[in-house]
Amino acid sequence: MLERILRVSQHADHEKRSRIAPAAFVASMALVAQALCACSGLPSSTSASGPYPNLNEPPPSRESVDQAARAKADLTATRDDAERAAAQQQAFQ
Repeated sequence: MLERILRVSQHADHEKRSRIAPAAFVASMALVAQALCACSGLPSSTSASGPYPNLNEPPPSRESVDQAARAKADLTATRDDAERAAAQQQAFQ
């Protein structure tokens, strides 16, 4: 009698799994499709090669490095001036 109950239980469990598995498969494929659609709309600058330099190009010249350093210093000075002006304006209010 116990063997028959176990067999029926296993049969019911198998039927339940066979109905859930296709539903889980369909749901997972829908999620994969949704992720692929979301990724296809991203700009190309987010590709894997985006953050890496092109090693086939010659290294930047000393002039361009100096120019970049000057630009960075100018931007930093501008930011500091703006922060100082905002702090002075807040002090007067």
